[in-house]
Amino acid sequence: MERAITGFHQDDEAHWVADLACGHTQHVRHRPPQELRPWVLDDVGRAGKLGALLDCAFCDMPAMPAGAVAYRETRTFDEQTIPDGLKRDHRTAAGVWGRLVVESGRLAYTIGERTWVLRPGVDGTIAPERAHHVEAVGPVRFKVVFLRESSA
Repeated sequence: MERAITGFHQDDEAHWVADLACGHTQHVRHRPPQELRPWVLDDVGRAGKLGALLDCAFCDMPAMPAGAVAYRETRTFDEQTIPDGLKRDHRTAAGVWGRLVVESGRLAYTIGERTWVLRPGVDGTIAPERAHHVEAVGPVRFKVVFLRESSA
């Protein structure tokens, strides 16, 4: 989904990041020839992009129901201990939602053709009965929290 740019900041590695109206963020790098965004290199260029629309991949992730309640969680996995079943397409049962919570590092989360790179503070949402898998992006620590919709 396209969302408006509301501001910019730099990450810990001094890469520029666009702040989006939805609350998510997206890196906006100028790395020719792969990414051509010379406007990101100066204040005037960035100011000219305020209000411009960017595709927000995280807004395309399934949305957790408002009344979902956690009832179980896995132990913490790292890049060496990720169960093989999580690395290949699998599904949760009907009515079972999940939240991928990254404690450190990066985790690639794929549903169909779409992949998100999760990091601390940026969780992945697992929808019931929808095929998905994960892959470590270097050293990582994460867990899965299982939720169901509240009956109240």
